[in-house]
Amino acid sequence: MNLTSPKGDNSTVVWTRGKGCAELADLLADGTPDRVSGDPAEECISHRAGLLVARRLSGSFDLVSVAVPVDFQPDNVTRVVATVAGGPHSLLAAQTAAQLGSSLDVPSEMVSASGPDHDIASARGILDEIGTRLPGMGSRVIEVDGISELVETLDEGALLVLGAPGGSWLQRLMLGPGARLRRTAQAGAVIVRSAPDRVFRFMGEPVYVAPLRQADDTLRFHAENTLAVADEGRLIGLVRRQRLMGAGGDPVESVMEGAVSVRVDETISEAWELEPTFGEDPIPVTDHEEHLVGGLSLPVG
Repeated sequence: MNLTSPKGDNSTVVWTRGKGCAELADLLADGTPDRVSGDPAEECISHRAGLLVARRLSGSFDLVSVAVPVDFQPDNVTRVVATVAGGPHSLLAAQTAAQLGSSLDVPSEMVSASGPDHDIASARGILDEIGTRLPGMGSRVIEVDGISELVETLDEGALLVLGAPGGSWLQRLMLGPGARLRRTAQAGAVIVRSAPDRVFRFMGEPVYVAPLRQADDTLRFHAENTLAVADEGRLIGLVRRQRLMGAGGDPVESVMEGAVSVRVDETISEAWELEPTFGEDPIPVTDHEEHLVGGLSLPVG
């Protein structure tokens, strides 16, 4: 997968049934993207997906970033244009446009529109900030009063990539009364919505010790200062190296303390709340039945 998150990590693409979804996923994926046939949340976690290509945006789904093709005509694309307004989805829009341009072998660019009474310097600053993440991508600011002028600036084969509806002037122009802009672009549009980084995307294999393992043996085989204790696949506690050092041949369970973990679908920001407890040691990652499914080492990305 070439599409990257703000942290620069690679993301797996999955897709659902819908017009244009398979074609868009193929263009965004490095390799063959996986089709989602069951519950989208479960399959996104299973595939450690970073992007879901779907036929529509669901207001309740924010597990991974989403891209929705609208009248998508890849054979007609001569240029990919990301509309950037400084909202939470602008970086993803620009990254998606860059990847599509590369896959289709056509130019890609970022465009920010400045309307009446808007600060052109601010629009330029937004483009410059995102441009530091995508140094090879062109950008421009367009001064327009309304939708008709913006339409006139687009090539006939322009594919638009824009963020999900929000409160900015540009987003209202694109997705409110100006929704006909999408229909004007002969190649269609892709609407994207960014989601926060989740634990399942960054976790590794679980690191743990069994409760009946002797403390001395654990010290020989594990260098962690704080270590998960698991029994038959379930997290049952934590054990600290300092306590193991005084336990000799006693079992780990005799000196362990209560379990602490992060859920597989929680955000990386939530996981950081446990950094004082674990430091650089892997944080136990559990599903909603307390099964130990991974270990998360901070920092990530």
